Formats: sequence, C-alpha cells, structure tokens
Amino acid sequence: MGFCVLAKISKRTVTFWYQSDSNPYAPLKMRESNEIPLYFYVNGNDFIFGAAARERFYKNDPHAYGNYFEIVKDPAKHFSIYGNKKPVKQLFYYGIEQYLSHFLNTVLYRSDSIESYRQQFPLRFLFDDDIEDNEKSLIENLFQEAGYFNLDRIGYHHTLFNILAQKQILPNSKAILLMNGIDDVLYLNLYKNIKAEALGSAKLHGQGADPRVKILADMIVEYIILQNSYLSINKDSEIAFLLPFCAALLQNISPLIKGEAELSDGNRYWFNVRERNLNDRLQYYANDGMIFTAIDDLLRANNLPPDAVILLLGSEEISTAYFSDKLLKKYHHVTALQPVDVKDTMQSIFQGIANAGYSVKTKAPTAPPVLARPPLPTPKPPPPLPPKKESNAPKPVNIPRLPEIKITQNTKNNPVKPPPLPPKKK
Repeated sequence: MGFCVLAKISKRTVTFWYQSDSNPYAPLKMRESNEIPLYFYVNGNDFIFGAAARERFYKNDPHAYGNYFEIVKDPAKHFSIYGNKKPVKQLFYYGIEQYLSHFLNTVLYRSDSIESYRQQFPLRFLFDDDIEDNEKSLIENLFQEAGYFNLDRIGYHHTLFNILAQKQILPNSKAILLMNGIDDVLYLNLYKNIKAEALGSAKLHGQGADPRVKILADMIVEYIILQNSYLSINKDSEIAFLLPFCAALLQNISPLIKGEAELSDGNRYWFNVRERNLNDRLQYYANDGMIFTAIDDLLRANNLPPDAVILLLGSEEISTAYFSDKLLKKYHHVTALQPVDVKDTMQSIFQGIANAGYSVKTKAPTAPPVLARPPLPTPKPPPPLPPKKESNAPKPVNIPRLPEIKITQNTKNNPVKPPPLPPKKK
C-alpha cells in the first residue's frame, strides 16, 4: 500500500494532510480539525499535543509548553516522559509521531506500533515563510536521528508557480514577488521566474495585513477587553492572532459586525463593532509608504524595474480588494492567490510524491541532503595466522650412541682369598 503524510509547519500551528493508494489527498484530522496549535503537555506518562495542551498552558500549568521555537533556544530546558529526561526540542517529535500513530491506526487500520514503520514511513515537511532555515534543519534532524529515512522537504513555491503558469496567471518571462502575511508580519520573497530561483527577501513587522483587517482586529480586541475587564492579555499578540478571522469577516461585511471571536488561548468572546467606526479609523492610517519602500529596495537591489515583476498576494490577510488597489497605484502587475490555486498546488504535490513511489528519489531545490543511517559493516574473516618464525637456537645434533661395552667372562679359576678375621677377645 502506498501512502504519505504531509505536515505544514508554522510558528503557531502544524497542519496535516495524507494520501493513500490512488485516493485524493485529504486532511488528517484527529478530532475536529487538521490544524493543531503548537502546544504540549507532559506529566508522567501523559502526553497531550494541541488544543487541550494550550488550555493548560494558559492556566499556567508547569507541565504545559508553548512558544516552541523560543524555548528550544535554551539547551538546558528539559521535560520528563516515561521516567526519562529529554531535551525540550523533542516535544515536537513526540507530537508529530502521535499523529502518525493515529494515521496508522485509524486510516490504514494497522495495529502495529509506529516503531516498526519509522524507517520507511513517507513523511514530508512543508515549511511556512515564518520558519527560519536553522529551525527547518532542527525539525528535520529530530526525525532523521529518530530513524525516519523516507523524509523530504517540499518545494512548495516551485509547484505553485508551475500551476499558475499552466493557468496563464504567471508569464514565464517575469520575476515574481510573493507577498505573504503571517501574524502581522509581511514576508517578501523575490524570485527570478517560475522556476522559483530565489533572488532576495525581506520582512516587515506590523504590516502583515490589509489595514482594514488590522483595524477591525484592533476594534474587536478593544471591545472584548472592555466587556471583560478581568482579562490580562497581550493586545498586539491577540490582534495578530485574529487577522485571518477578520479577513474572513470583511469578505461579507455588514453595517454591524458581530459574532464570537476566539483568542489565542482558545476561549471565545462576544463582540459587536460598527463598520462606520472602522472606516473612520481607516482615514487616519498612513503606513502604506513603508511597504512601498521595502518593495522598491528589493527590486532595486536586483536591477528589476517595477514593470518586470508580478506582485503575487499569497495570504488571505492581504488578498483583499483594498490592499490590491493600494498596490496597483504604483505597480502595474498585482494578482491575488485564490483558494482553488492552493488546492491545485497541493494536489500536484501529492501527485509528484505518488509518482516517485512514495519514496525519496529526487530532492527539492532547497532541501538539504537527508542522511541515511549507514549499514553495519559486514564482518570479515580473521586474517590467517603468520607462519611460525624459526628459532635462533642451534638445531639438535644427532650424536651417535656409544657402543656397548661387553664384559667377557674370565674362565680361569683365580679366587680371591679374603683377609683373616681378627682373633676373638677372651
């Protein structure tokens, strides 16, 4: 049976998909979602990965862990499981393997443990733009050290550009500036052409969303704090967390924007804000120049005129008509990535994995070499013993035996008279 599990990794979440045999790829859900918040809980032999661990983390449980890519920077930080002390970086490995075991048991209906599948298990990683190169290597090394040899990194952008070129959305001749907003950080990645040859990159903190999206998130957080004065939250962090939610709200906006918003701790709160107030605040927003300057600097550093580049808006936080119209005032070629384009790209990725026989054959352009465990050396027969060295001692000489001396009998009668006895004393 051919199968594969793909994990998309960002600073906040891990999202799982799978494919088995000739079936189309599908989300790998353990409970209600295939997107899992990056939180862990370990106490004795209990290990929890996901939303339940997040709840414990925000209740200040000492056995709960969050901010994974920050805490791994401390090499002295450890956790204990099954009575063994482990470095904190292995939390991620235990969490992912819990999902792989779930896949074996509930999708493939295998009763075997994951240990017997590690070496050949087809596992693929797709890293989001907020993951640094050293963090990518950290994750890959964790699984290579654990014995996962059928492991690879997905070259997502190369496949995406090919799909868009087939749809005649991207021409072959122009450079591509992919813009992606994650947690209110705007990532700019410049590529030479659809072959995804990287030219340069930049990131802008606080610019990762359409201004209307960010202002709406700010208004919602303000409303929640006002109605729940006992809350102690990080406002900037919660605004960044709510950006995707607010982007979806603005797709079908109404004069009264209301509903329930889920904060980063998983708790939901009612809110009620007016579109008129949103538009009033928008008039005072004047940070567009920062984005234009960053784009111009990146193009100038690579000797590219604005007309030779297509700006591709890659995330829902910036894929809005308002943000696109702002960019079109200065740049001639701006297009937004659609959900169907993402779906087609993922389908193409899994098709490529299936064509390779669900094994690692060719590496993605940015993937480091995956190290395989070397086979044990074949025992060699012992070398022959060296010939015995000749001794320097002189060889024994065969001395002839002396002839036996024959005693000849004397035939003459010549007896010997003994001396006389002394006289007896009287």
